[in-house]
Amino acid sequence: MSRRTAAARTLGSGSRVDLLHLLQSGGPATVGELADRTGLHENTAREHLQRLVVDGFVHREPEVRTTRGRPRIVYRAVTSQDVRTDPVAARRLEDAIAGAALSRVLLQGYGRPVESVPETARAAGRALAASAVAAVRPTAPGAASEPPPQQRQLDALCAHLDRLGFDPDLEEAPLRFHLWRCPFLDLARERPDVVCSVHLGLAQGVLDAVGGPVEAAELRPFVEPHHCVLELRAHDREPVPQPC
Repeated sequence: MSRRTAAARTLGSGSRVDLLHLLQSGGPATVGELADRTGLHENTAREHLQRLVVDGFVHREPEVRTTRGRPRIVYRAVTSQDVRTDPVAARRLEDAIAGAALSRVLLQGYGRPVESVPETARAAGRALAASAVAAVRPTAPGAASEPPPQQRQLDALCAHLDRLGFDPDLEEAPLRFHLWRCPFLDLARERPDVVCSVHLGLAQGVLDAVGGPVEAAELRPFVEPHHCVLELRAHDREPVPQPC
């Protein structure tokens, strides 16, 4: 059974996915324009857009006008620049990176033989604390404790996919995420072109917001009945961390 997180419930609506897809592919638009393109009533479109705004997928702002008159309100898909310049969004991203980094440290130690349980626990605690500081408080470029850009990108993307309920599992070579649960299964089976395009765009947005060599190349749906694959590519690749 798919795990239905709050973000997954927001994107579990076909109408909201249509609206986000239009904004990703066509750029900013007004409620009226989006209602016309989707066939929704304006009030219904406005309610769906507000839900996308609240969950951080869409931005609402006055239109930039060069003529006199009251500016219209337009909606656009959130960009990586929004995340970089919005302190709340930036902090949320750093918290997500930190959480994924801590999970990776825990998983790296799972199942290893230990000589001293107390000492192993203390060492794990020190590693967790160090990872938290490194992920949440970025240091000056080149500092020893700064996570490599590729690792930060993968941690952020892992956290994003987990937030949506995909149960992601990172493979190192070739570089890809296996997605073992689809919270949008029925909708994705009905309209994979739109649904998968939206999620590929969201994944690339996360990678762009962090910055680094990794790009989202392709989202391959249903390689098995409940298994999708997000293909990545990295330029000037650095060592890839263990799965999150």
